[in-house]
Amino acid sequence: MRIIRPISLFNTLSRKIEPIIPVTPGEVKIYSCGPTVYNFAHIGNLRTFLFQDLLKRTLLAAGYQVRHCMNVTDVEDKIIRDSQGELPEDATNEARHEAMKALTDKYTVFFLEDLDAMRILPPSVMPKATDHIGPMKDLIQSLMDKGLAYEREGSVYYRIAGFPAYGCLAHLDREGMQSGASVDMDEYEKDQAQDFVLWKAAKPFEPTWDSPWGPGRPGWHIECSAMGMEILGDRVDIHTGGVDLVFPHHENEIAQSEGALGHPWVSTWVHGEFLMVEGEKMSKSLGNFFTLRDLVEKGFDPVTFRYAIQSNHYRKLINFSFEGLKAADHSLKRIRAFRRRMEEVVPGTWEETGESAPRLEKARTDFWAAMGDDLNTPEALAAIFTLISDLNALDDRVALTRKERDAVLEFLDETDSIFSAWPHEAASLDAEIEALIAARKEARDTKNWAESDRLRDQLKSMGIILEDRKDGSVGWRKA
Repeated sequence: MRIIRPISLFNTLSRKIEPIIPVTPGEVKIYSCGPTVYNFAHIGNLRTFLFQDLLKRTLLAAGYQVRHCMNVTDVEDKIIRDSQGELPEDATNEARHEAMKALTDKYTVFFLEDLDAMRILPPSVMPKATDHIGPMKDLIQSLMDKGLAYEREGSVYYRIAGFPAYGCLAHLDREGMQSGASVDMDEYEKDQAQDFVLWKAAKPFEPTWDSPWGPGRPGWHIECSAMGMEILGDRVDIHTGGVDLVFPHHENEIAQSEGALGHPWVSTWVHGEFLMVEGEKMSKSLGNFFTLRDLVEKGFDPVTFRYAIQSNHYRKLINFSFEGLKAADHSLKRIRAFRRRMEEVVPGTWEETGESAPRLEKARTDFWAAMGDDLNTPEALAAIFTLISDLNALDDRVALTRKERDAVLEFLDETDSIFSAWPHEAASLDAEIEALIAARKEARDTKNWAESDRLRDQLKSMGIILEDRKDGSVGWRKA
C-alpha cells in the first residue's frame, strides 16, 4: 500500500495554510500558468517555475500521483506587437499567423532549454493557446448564454456585476473600485474592477480567427480557463502562478470558470513571490535584468541557481545577488562532499555504534515536517545540514558501516528527488589523477612530506581537493 505524507499549503483564496485533500484520493491535479513566449524568460520568471517544480516534486515524493498541466501563451498583446512589425500592411492573415508562430516556437524552445538546464520536470500536458481556440469560443458562448458576457462592436466582455464573488481571490473592495466600464487590456490596476475582454474584435495588421461575433482573437484570461477545464476537468486541486497573477488574471479565471460551471473550480490557489535583484526590481535600464543564459555566461551552474532559489521560502521576497549564488554553490558542495563520503568504500570491518540511526530518523522526520508545512525549505535544508555535521563528526570518530552509509544515501536520494541538486555521480577519475592520488599516498606512507605536499598542490590545481581522514583513508571532492 502506498504511503502518502500530508502536505499543507497557503491558500491565497482563504489566506490560510490548509491541508491538500485531492478530489480523487492520492491523485493531485495541478494547473500552472506557463510562459508568454515572446522573449527569453528572465530569472524572476524562472523563480515561479522553480517553485512549481518544488511543489510537484514534493507531492510526488510524498506519495501522490500528479497530473500537471502548464499552458504556453502563444497569442496575446506583446506577442502580436513583436511578431507583426516587419510584415507589410497588406500581409495575408495566413502570413500573420506564420510570423506569430515563428516567434513563439523560437522562444518556446529556449524556454524548454531553460527548464531542462534547471532540472525542472516537464508537465504532463503543455497545451498551446492557439491549439485551443475552439474550446475558448465555446466557453465564451456558454458565458453569454448565462448572461455573464455581452457583445459590443465585435468584442465580447465579461459582466462582473453578474458574478457576486468577483474579487474573492485578491480580496478586493468592490464598492471602492471603478466599475461599469469595459477594458480591452490584458493587464490593469487593482482599482479597475471593470468588465474584461473575452474576445477581441479584429484590429488592422493583427492575426485573427473566425467566430460567431466576427473575426478576432481570444483575450488572455479566457485562455487558461478554457485549457484548464478542457484538460483537467471541472475540479482542479491546485492552481499555481506568480503573485503578480492574483489580479487580474487569476481573479478573472475564477469568474470565467465558475461562472460557466456554477461551482468552485480550484480548491487551492498557490502563488510564489517576486525576485528582487540587488534590492531592486529587475529593469533593463538599471542593468540588473538577467536571463539564465546570462548567469551561465558569468560561470554559474543553472543547478546552483535552482538551489539558491529553492533554499528560500517560495512566499518570501528574495534579494538575488551574485554573492548569494556563491553562497549557494558553497552549500551545494558541502552536501555533495558528504554524499561522496557516504559512497566511499571504507577499509576494515566496523561494528554499528547505534548512534547514526536515531540521528538519521530525526533528520527525516524534521525534513518532512518542514516540507509538509507550506514547503518550508529553509527548515528542511537545516535538517540535512544538521545531519551532515553530526555524521561527519561521528564518522571521524568511528567509521560508519556500509549498512549505515547506505541508509544515509537512501535519505539523500529521497531529498534529492525534490531538490535535484545532489544526485549520485560516478566517481570517475582519469588515469592521471588516480596515479597522482596513489603517488601521494605512497609519499605519505614513506613520510616524504615535501613530495606529498607537492602532489596535493598539483591535484588542487587540477580541481581535486583531498581530505585526509583520521583513520588513514583519503577522500576527495571536486573543487
